[in-house]
Amino acid sequence: MDIRNVQKTGDMFYLYLPTRWCKKFNISGKSKVGVQVNKDGSLAIYPQAKTEKPVHLSLKTNGEMAQSLHKLIIASYISPANSFKITVDKELDYATILNQKNLVSLELVEIDGKHITCESSIKVADPSALLVTMIRKVRNLLLVMSKGAPQELIDRYESEIDRSKLLIERSVIASFVNPAESQNTTVELHFTSLISKELERLVDHVIALKKPTAVFLKTIGKILADLQDLLQDSFKNLDPERAVAFCNQVDGQQGIEVKSIETYDLRRSVRALNAISEVVIDWAVIRQMER
Repeated sequence: MDIRNVQKTGDMFYLYLPTRWCKKFNISGKSKVGVQVNKDGSLAIYPQAKTEKPVHLSLKTNGEMAQSLHKLIIASYISPANSFKITVDKELDYATILNQKNLVSLELVEIDGKHITCESSIKVADPSALLVTMIRKVRNLLLVMSKGAPQELIDRYESEIDRSKLLIERSVIASFVNPAESQNTTVELHFTSLISKELERLVDHVIALKKPTAVFLKTIGKILADLQDLLQDSFKNLDPERAVAFCNQVDGQQGIEVKSIETYDLRRSVRALNAISEVVIDWAVIRQMER
């Protein structure tokens, strides 16, 4: 780290920027730089103070493989672009495209002939806050499942959870592209993304269960409630001791023997929780280093 003296003139405080850094980014006496105060109190300086301009994506593909086209739509959606347009070689099969998982969660995506378009201005400034909301939605899903809710309500919750995960991914990628606009550190963004993916995977396996027991759903809900508590208040409560206690709680659900598709989904649900617990303890160790 380069240590520099703070200068003062009147009521103004200032310091000199590193000459090598200025030369690298062509900083002159007429340049403007971006300045951001981080959560930990540190100050970040970016070589360009960018005025955000609308970004429009225009892509072409043959559209022969529905799965590949679906992946392209998702990638375009979670990119920081304000809008996108995908043009294919032939008329699209609406039923095949719209039947793809996650696509129904994308707002303002339109299919018209050979074109797929989206005009989206939705941005999430703090994906970590959305992660806590996503956990709450999963807990609500488990609750309504334990009460024998109709499939329509379960599908609605799944759609909302999928959409939360996509918005988190969109926000994380946008923060990597424009770090000056992010409220989270790179580490927080990384771990937030990992947990959101495992939460979605957990939901996929839980809703695949034909007759999940109320005890199982209640147990998973309790674990997620503890996870939500750990990640509240911008993750200030996250420390190694609490993370280890959370891991022990998850480890207590291991040992499910696969004898059928039902027990396979049970075990995969627990494995998703185990993956989350690994992320939590990794995150807690990093937080301890920061302290």
